[in-house]
Amino acid sequence: MSETNATSSKESSDKASPPLDRVRQEMERWLEVARSTGERALESLGVVASGRLSQPAIDIVELDHEIVLQVDLPGVAAEHVNLSLVGNMLTVKAARQGLDFPESIRRHVFERTSTQFERAIPLPVPVDPDGIRAETRDGLLTVTLKKPALSPGRSIPVVRSTGTKVDFS
Repeated sequence: MSETNATSSKESSDKASPPLDRVRQEMERWLEVARSTGERALESLGVVASGRLSQPAIDIVELDHEIVLQVDLPGVAAEHVNLSLVGNMLTVKAARQGLDFPESIRRHVFERTSTQFERAIPLPVPVDPDGIRAETRDGLLTVTLKKPALSPGRSIPVVRSTGTKVDFS
């Protein structure tokens, strides 16, 4: 009897299999599209939300008297870039607005969506907060940060104590 039940359950799973196979095949197709075309495919399927935070690619170069940072911000106007410096951490925030099309327009490909860029970048050396210049051109933000002038060393005099003892207890 158990053999009969096993056979009948196998037959019933075979009957239910084609719709499940179609779902599995469709999921595999979506995953293959995602693997071959990357994040844009996931976004077009609605898996990744539009308006997400993206970390832009950067280059940092140290010269004798300055640090030069370049940040990829494609399609971002200078007025939509915000830079802040706290200690040795430079934060870049930017926003690119996607195009809005009327409902009557038939879109065939829609990959350039609204994107928010944000990246906190630790600087390799201290910089002069008053010596920072930033400009953007052709989707590339260039930030030049002056290193502080080295102060000359100085001698620190050591005096004899007046007898006050430090109590470490």
